[in-house]
Amino acid sequence: MKYKNLTLRDVAKSAGVSVSTVSRVLNKEKFTSDDVKTRVNNAIKKLKYTPDLNARNLRLGKTNVIGIVIPNISDYFFSRVVYAITKFFRENGKDIILFNTSNEEELEEKEIRLALSKRVEGIILATISKNVSPISTLINNFGIPFVIIDNKIKVKNVDFVLSDDENRANKLISHLINVHNLKKIACISGPLDESSGFNKLSGYKIALENNNISINEEYIKIANWKKDLAYACTKELINMNNRPEAIYCANSNMLIGCLRYLNTTKIKIPEDLAIVTFDDYDFISAMNPPITSLKSIVNEMGILSAKLLLDRINGKKEDYKEIKLDSDLMIRRSCGCNLQ
Repeated sequence: MKYKNLTLRDVAKSAGVSVSTVSRVLNKEKFTSDDVKTRVNNAIKKLKYTPDLNARNLRLGKTNVIGIVIPNISDYFFSRVVYAITKFFRENGKDIILFNTSNEEELEEKEIRLALSKRVEGIILATISKNVSPISTLINNFGIPFVIIDNKIKVKNVDFVLSDDENRANKLISHLINVHNLKKIACISGPLDESSGFNKLSGYKIALENNNISINEEYIKIANWKKDLAYACTKELINMNNRPEAIYCANSNMLIGCLRYLNTTKIKIPEDLAIVTFDDYDFISAMNPPITSLKSIVNEMGILSAKLLLDRINGKKEDYKEIKLDSDLMIRRSCGCNLQ
């Protein structure tokens, strides 16, 4: 017998049972004897039969597939969040389809529509959208749950899992001020039309204001999360007549660009310039000197967003949530702390 295009009927014939009996065994339904289960399973092995799970799931009205839509798979933050989400759903019997929008707003809407066309049961979305109307329409018209992570937008009927960016940035800058008595602190920021970029800069400003330090707009540079732009911004800051005493990088990508420029100079960290960054990954602590940062929340964000989505898929009825994640400082030598 050929081992392709096999059907339940072929399995039933080989096992000497009815098609409905084979179906009951595959679906692990009750009222099937151990002898019958053994015969059916032996027939499946003999024929090398593979059940058509997609067809079965569609008959049951579900696909067991989750969509994840992110702006940049190469970004350390998003790759780690996706890893945590994927691990959670695999442990809960769900598969994943990942959509990467390459930081293009037009592509984001297209990828969401593509995910919906795949009949995903729910979507976790890290949006960069400035025009929220199309996304709001998709959320409300298709009737599947969405959880939005990292960036807050004005849409209803979704759950949010966000970083408490403002408070966390405030902690980082306050440490430079209160522990190291630094006042001339520069900020290399992400885009201000994204809540994460805006709030990371807002926390920086709040820390300065709370300590009666005037905000120098020349110390604020926008690098849009990109290494090459951060390199150029760092060059501008270092070549100022009144150059800063410290630089705060609002994510690890921009930290890399910042350090690439500093490596072309004779500036010593932290003796000549303190450096701190918002993100914390393995390579951050392995740098020379190790970089002061904030404890990572990526695993927590991934798991929480996945749990919220699974609860919605399973029909849990409760008010929509907005969860903000905080974390402590990871003190290392780049800020000027003399740690052993």
